[in-house]
Amino acid sequence: MSMWRACLTGLAMASMLVVTACVNKEPQERIAFIQLLQSRINSEALLPLAELSKSEKEAIGDYTNAYEVMTEFQQAMARAAMPLREVLMVETIRSVGDIVERKSGFETARKTLADSAAALQKARAKADQARAAMELPPDLVPVYGGVYDDAVTAPAAELMEAASKMDTVARDAIGIADYVAAHAADIQLDDGQARVATLTLQQELNLRLQGLNAQAESLAEARSIVLLAAGRGS
Repeated sequence: MSMWRACLTGLAMASMLVVTACVNKEPQERIAFIQLLQSRINSEALLPLAELSKSEKEAIGDYTNAYEVMTEFQQAMARAAMPLREVLMVETIRSVGDIVERKSGFETARKTLADSAAALQKARAKADQARAAMELPPDLVPVYGGVYDDAVTAPAAELMEAASKMDTVARDAIGIADYVAAHAADIQLDDGQARVATLTLQQELNLRLQGLNAQAESLAEARSIVLLAAGRGS
């Protein structure tokens, strides 16, 4: 082979390498990612958001990172919700005596709620920061944003609200226990039921108990949200 022919052959090979290296897969990966997100919405797989298969990761390429921002948040949310299942057990109240006996349990519950809320806020902030740093093509922005709101924004807000409702129940239960202790001479507990010496004290205690009972429906809603959120990690 002549030197000239060898040079041409080498040049041709180099050109092939350049062409191969310059192939832009982003349009195909973006289309695949949009289709994937739409399929997740249509199949209601946002609860929890399904993990990517190997073939799906290969199809969407670098968009895998954008997807995993959402799945990682849901996993963190599940971890934050797990301890709240124990709080739900604590907040099953049967009588005034039950409230008084379990005052320390309500205090522990409030700390657990605060810790879980802080963990959830941290996970939400991390996800939001990652999303803000993304440079998504215009046609992908609304699709991704819709899934992100359903997979991250909405469930985070729902769980925070549920934790707040549970904290209110625990706080009010502690208030009742403190009220009974402050009037121990005039409020006697008989088989868990309160016997009150004066009408004024009876009315005040009833108001507090009515306020606690009025939260039964919101506590039931909070229970459903907590169990759903915790289940996303199983």
